[in-house]
Amino acid sequence: MYLHPGRVAAFAGPAHLTAVLGSSVAVCLFDERGGIGGMNHFVLPAEATESARDAGRAFDALLGTLDRLGAHRPALRAKLFGGAWPLGVYAAEPPLGLRNVQAARALLARHRIPLVAEDVGEMYARKLVFDTDGGAAFVRRLGQGRP
Repeated sequence: MYLHPGRVAAFAGPAHLTAVLGSSVAVCLFDERGGIGGMNHFVLPAEATESARDAGRAFDALLGTLDRLGAHRPALRAKLFGGAWPLGVYAAEPPLGLRNVQAARALLARHRIPLVAEDVGEMYARKLVFDTDGGAAFVRRLGQGRP
């Protein structure tokens, strides 16, 4: 299933979730013992919309969906992907990708969900495939931006 920006999906059982990430971020949460997992795909670090396009709403929507599916919160683990900043060090202010990554890390810390893997930042867009039942993630970098 392809996950567009502003979308959240979770499954109790095997499913493959795919996203293409530039400055946007995907937070993947999974309860490996329960075979339950899901992913959000957000584009904004702070609340700016009434949808899951921002970090807080996307994170809350994913947690709520996992709760309804029976995930055990203390068993949740996280993987974080995306947050590219194509202008690199030449950006005038903290790049959107970096702010998205910081927002995701803050939410994980607030909810005490361990971050077990990440592939974030740099100048690369990424294609992500996440397996919901075991938490496996496959990332392919799509190219290298130029400063």
